[in-house]
Amino acid sequence: MTRARIVGNLAERDGPRCFHCRRPFAADMVGATLDHYVPRALWKTWRQRNLVLACAPCNWSKGDRLPWTVAALLLRNVRQHQLWRDACGAASSPSV
Repeated sequence: MTRARIVGNLAERDGPRCFHCRRPFAADMVGATLDHYVPRALWKTWRQRNLVLACAPCNWSKGDRLPWTVAALLLRNVRQHQLWRDACGAASSPSV
């Protein structure tokens, strides 16, 4: 699949704008870069479900970091697990 087709598919799926700052791209999609939502360093895939359109400044500033929303969801799920509570000595949820 060509880069132009991937960009077109992503623009159709998410809209023709930067996923992070929401700035719109020109009709010819100049300035659109492909960004791995989950960094390629963590999940080595080029599947479109892990790609979003980003302007160059947003893509470069994100780098190889997880978006804070993904990190927050992962941390929330981990902290709710009993193994986490046992390891940290956290008490069960207080009854109110």
